[in-house]
Amino acid sequence: MRISVRINSAAAQAQLRRWGGEFRAKVQKAVERAITSEASELKEDVRSHVAGQMAVVKKSFLKGFTARVLAKDPKRLPALYVGSRIPWSGMHEKGGTIAGRMLIPLHGRVGRKRFKAQVAELMRGGNAYFIKNAKGHIVLMAENLKEHDRPLAGFKRRYRKAEGVKRLKRGADVPIAVLVPKVALKKRLDVERLVAGRIPRLSAAIEKQIRQVN
Repeated sequence: MRISVRINSAAAQAQLRRWGGEFRAKVQKAVERAITSEASELKEDVRSHVAGQMAVVKKSFLKGFTARVLAKDPKRLPALYVGSRIPWSGMHEKGGTIAGRMLIPLHGRVGRKRFKAQVAELMRGGNAYFIKNAKGHIVLMAENLKEHDRPLAGFKRRYRKAEGVKRLKRGADVPIAVLVPKVALKKRLDVERLVAGRIPRLSAAIEKQIRQVN
């Protein structure tokens, strides 16, 4: 996801070209200072917004959201970049549908790599099979066998908690995941609105810094 707010009007760029080289460099530095002073707080606001709207398990997901200054091009005024290095995070900003057959873990969340490894281990051991339940859903199941306690541990724990079961009998069926043709994601974030709301404050900070240039 990328949201870029640029103080980059045609009039501002024309004025920048008219200014002398030394003064223009000072103006660019002033704009950079102003944006830098706001970027850090904006970054924290964005992360707080994401944490408040989503059940975040890994801190690395929040740290993926950032706000920084783009000021390498001497021919342009600095710009503010707000976004995330996690490509699919934009789906939560706009909403949308992910198509394709997917296995979705049941009864709680589990990391993608860990889930893939656990299912692969159960498949190799011959202890994973699909059934169609009463609602017509295709569900991946496994038997509660001693030799598969390690890959099944998390699935059993979450299943017992969800169903209110204290103990599972050996040989009992454990639902692991449901096979779906697509997943629809609702809009859950509004980072764009948050950033847009900070533009007046950012503009004031830039104006203040430019007025101090001599």
